[in-house]
Amino acid sequence: MKLEGQVAIVTGASRGLGRAVAIAYGKEGAKVVVTYRASSPTGLLGTAEETCKTIQNGGGEAVAISCDSTDDLQVRDMTNQVIKRFGKVDYLVNNAGIMIPGEPFLDIDPVRWDNLMATNITGSYLACRHVLPHMIEKGQGHVINIGSGAAINHRAGGSAYCSSKAALHLMSLCLAEEMEEHNIRINVLDPGPLKSEGSSVIPWTKHDWHLRLAPEEAAPSVVGLALQTFTGRVLTTEEYGKTWGQEN
Repeated sequence: MKLEGQVAIVTGASRGLGRAVAIAYGKEGAKVVVTYRASSPTGLLGTAEETCKTIQNGGGEAVAISCDSTDDLQVRDMTNQVIKRFGKVDYLVNNAGIMIPGEPFLDIDPVRWDNLMATNITGSYLACRHVLPHMIEKGQGHVINIGSGAAINHRAGGSAYCSSKAALHLMSLCLAEEMEEHNIRINVLDPGPLKSEGSSVIPWTKHDWHLRLAPEEAAPSVVGLALQTFTGRVLTTEEYGKTWGQEN
């Protein structure tokens, strides 16, 4: 198994891509920490306990920890729980994210704007802030931030989401330079258009739904990225096995 003995935190792993990635990591032998928001603002179905049960039924080890990724104290406490239980963190997959689908800029009130930014960029900042010191102490680690083509492809109705993903991409690239001396890799993966619960309510997905990947189809690329030795890259699932990850 490719990740045997490794410890991975996957945020937002109750459903969608996060769930698929957590299960894929578990199948490869990683001890998986499934984080979730106790009261999800999306109201979508799926639980972290179900994700853990799937991993455990397959012979893997997983634990679910309730953690609001936008709350500094909760992220700190989650990280401390992981270190106390496993003694290290090898991989951090910042997957938690939300969308404001297709709404005009002037229709987005400040509360929802702030909530999206807090989830999509501040959440990753907080997770990195608390996990990276432990990686530095061990002299190794890999942070994978789940990005999006929205970071470089603007469209009407995408002002909030596109801005948040652009910020995530650039934060990741800056952080990669800072962490390289510590043997810690920071990369971004754009999984491409997915058939997820969240994307199903976006108006412009109706025309290409049949072309989108199921989360389970994108998850192998997140496993593949974990095994790479480079840092400071923005990659796509579409190019996995073609321009990168061929050796895996």
